[in-house]
Amino acid sequence: MEIGLQEYQIEGALIFAKEVMMQNRRKKTRRMKRIRSFLLVGLPVILIGGMGYFSLKGLSSANESAASGRFYNNSSYKDNDSVGGKKGSSAKGDTPVSAEGEKEITSNDNVKLDTTPDSLTVLVNKELRLPSDYIPEDLVMPNVDFSFSYNDEKKLLRKTAADALEELFDGAAQEGLSLKGVSGYRSYKRQYEIFTNNVKTRGMEHTLKYSAIPGYSEHQTGLAIDISTKSVNYRIDASFADTKEYEWLKDNAHLYGYIIRYPEDKTKVTGFSFEPWHIRYVGKALAKYLYENNMCLEEYYKFEPSEDYTQCINYDNLEDYGINPDDVKVPTKAPVRISTSTPTPTPTPTPSLTPTPTKEPSATPTPSAEPTKKPGKGKPTITATPTPTAKVTQTPEATPTEETTPTPDPTEENSDPGDGASGTNEATP
Repeated sequence: MEIGLQEYQIEGALIFAKEVMMQNRRKKTRRMKRIRSFLLVGLPVILIGGMGYFSLKGLSSANESAASGRFYNNSSYKDNDSVGGKKGSSAKGDTPVSAEGEKEITSNDNVKLDTTPDSLTVLVNKELRLPSDYIPEDLVMPNVDFSFSYNDEKKLLRKTAADALEELFDGAAQEGLSLKGVSGYRSYKRQYEIFTNNVKTRGMEHTLKYSAIPGYSEHQTGLAIDISTKSVNYRIDASFADTKEYEWLKDNAHLYGYIIRYPEDKTKVTGFSFEPWHIRYVGKALAKYLYENNMCLEEYYKFEPSEDYTQCINYDNLEDYGINPDDVKVPTKAPVRISTSTPTPTPTPTPSLTPTPTKEPSATPTPSAEPTKKPGKGKPTITATPTPTAKVTQTPEATPTEETTPTPDPTEENSDPGDGASGTNEATP
């Protein structure tokens, strides 16, 4: 009896153990199903959600960069392969000057011509050009005051130049002087508009003294900026040279890495008229060397133009410089419109015939009726014989008033089709 009970207990234990194993197996199976379901559904959802999160984060960063005035492009111009002027120059420039740890420059004996667009010491002038699609990768908006409040690309500069400009403006402010930015970075497209408009409104000869050909403007490097002051209403013209701000600038700009790019005594070398308002960042080392040796960039690089600057471009070779001749044509002046209602010359009025007074009539019997006049031209008709004693004097008809000469048609025009947009504040190269 005891043996049978033990067998029953053992069998029950085995059944319980099998049940537990089955339950564990079912739990494991359900767990595996959940894992598979997670891998098939949940994981892709997590991956997609993660990708969306990082995409939104990247977009947010891009928007912040755009709001701060940054512009980027995928082109790299750190090499010199695509650079050159009309002569096809491919001279390789020196290593760009670093903002930190600049070495003092003591001589320009072995200096190589720098035509690398990204270089801080690049030379851009009437013969050395930038690629039309070149846009600096590190454009930012300097924390300085400008003469205008709206957002525009001309508020931008390359990062190194922008930092130096902030220091320069602070230095001027410490001396009680007030400077404001007027025009910094300028794209190829904007320079094209300025140049063609100036040629159209001012002529080629005047334009070449002050405005660079598109692609040949320092403003496209993001290293040059025009500045002015309140005392001259923020104009960028010769009046700025008479200000205290300019006097300070020409003696102190080099301390911040800037130079007066087109000095008064270097016009034959630079090819541009004196521009006291146009400053260019080249780094403190080079700026100091140029200031102490009274040099411009062309002299530093010993650059010799291949032709007379004033003859480098004319109306016949515009297309060689990528300019559509139609964009500089002066519109034909509209002819004076003659109104269809213009009056013909007014003829001299002819007065009506004045009736000749009748002679004193002879005595006749008293008339049976009073004399009457028939309206109209000609002599009056006497319908009755007047009394012998009365003298009949014929009153002439009133002489008509002369016609007044009409005032010319107010729609008659003699207008000037020019739009007057001369780009005064952006005529600088």
